Amino acid sequence: MKTQHLQRMLIGLGLIMALATPRAFATDWYVTTNGTGDGSASWANATTNLQGAINSATDSETVYVTNNATYYLTNQITVSYAITVRSWGPGGILDPTNTILDGNYPTTTNRHFTLNKYGATLAGFTLTNGWGESDGNSNTASGGSIYLSRGIVTNCIVMYNYALGTNNGGWGGGGILLITGSGGVWNCTISANSSRQLGGGIYAKNGGPWKIANCMVANNDSRSEGAGINMGASGTIISNCWIVSNSTFGSAGGVRMSAGIAGQCVNSFIIGNTARGSWSPGGGIRPNSGLIRNCLIASNVSQYGAGLAIGNAPTESSSIQNCTIVGNIATNGEGGGFDLADYNGFAKLENTIIWDNSTLKAGTISSNYYINRSDPALAFATFTNCCTSPLIVSTYASEVNTITNDPRFVKTATDNYQLQPDSPCINAGVNRAWMEGALDVYGHRRIDNFRRTVDIGAHEYLGKGTVFRFQ
Repeated sequence: MKTQHLQRMLIGLGLIMALATPRAFATDWYVTTNGTGDGSASWANATTNLQGAINSATDSETVYVTNNATYYLTNQITVSYAITVRSWGPGGILDPTNTILDGNYPTTTNRHFTLNKYGATLAGFTLTNGWGESDGNSNTASGGSIYLSRGIVTNCIVMYNYALGTNNGGWGGGGILLITGSGGVWNCTISANSSRQLGGGIYAKNGGPWKIANCMVANNDSRSEGAGINMGASGTIISNCWIVSNSTFGSAGGVRMSAGIAGQCVNSFIIGNTARGSWSPGGGIRPNSGLIRNCLIASNVSQYGAGLAIGNAPTESSSIQNCTIVGNIATNGEGGGFDLADYNGFAKLENTIIWDNSTLKAGTISSNYYINRSDPALAFATFTNCCTSPLIVSTYASEVNTITNDPRFVKTATDNYQLQPDSPCINAGVNRAWMEGALDVYGHRRIDNFRRTVDIGAHEYLGKGTVFRFQ
């Protein structure tokens, strides 16, 4: 009797444990356009229900989605587990070009994904025709394609998505809204998205740190600030990105950096962006504070401060290190390259070229830079080992070792503003600790083994010749 009683207890306990514990082994899930199974375990059992497969997956599992297909979504998909959702191309490679998730706008009005779990990864899709709408108050606001609270988006093409709001409300993020948690957007193309307010391509609203790396952010549009990327979250880092041909009715066609976030934009190309409204500083970048390092800021257009316009942050400083600010055009004001005039703020420019910028306004003082404030205690700029013209002479600025001669750029088909061998900017910078082991915007070492002195500008000149070794 005792033995039978013990057996019944063990059986009951086993049943309770089976119900209370998760699956003992991870199960991957498979999605195709012609599947007939429940999606578990193999391609032979694949399902057509992408949302169902994602809902069935749990931590450490993967949902594979076959390529050469378009999947139409009728509702937002929420990822609440640390799973990977990824495309499957030939041999198992990611295939974003041929694996398309269509939000089906305007037939339906929903974004593609909300990711809200650390460890969640979305990889290898084209995400298009998404729609994020808000009344301006809800925490589920905006994010035309992806509402990224926690997790990683990588190797995706995010294009033709929309972030709107009622009564001019809504937070923005035509392509992606980064909010609350932390994570990143890596190796993605964010293109042709639109926001009614901030961040046509990406809006890092809060949370953080967020990292946006190795991305192409191009041809996005916003009604307000930061058509390419709007940085409002603490510790946001833009690294090794191309931010190209974005356009806004407000300020900052390329990148907007808010005050108090300790943001960084490093080793990136900010080219051909436009701020086209009636009040529109900073065609390329408008920082309130933060670090801009090893960046080429070229061919941007705005009313003033077309390359870079310092924002309103009287207790903080923007640091611009080893950048090249060139070929920018101010349409109705001073400072085609750099402007610190209409705001309170501080700027530290070091090893930076500001050259060949222009303004269309008659009677302007300087096409490369403009600095003029009523109180130097509220706004001041320092230039250290920079190359620009004319020499900085102002109550509101100081300079050390300014080069006023032509930096002598290489003129190539891509117009990439590298330095010719006889450039006065070669070996003319001031070395800093961060340069050891660092790379310039083209991936060359900032401090080489021969000259050991940094160049001025975003590009480090590579000498050509023959090295002989004697024994």
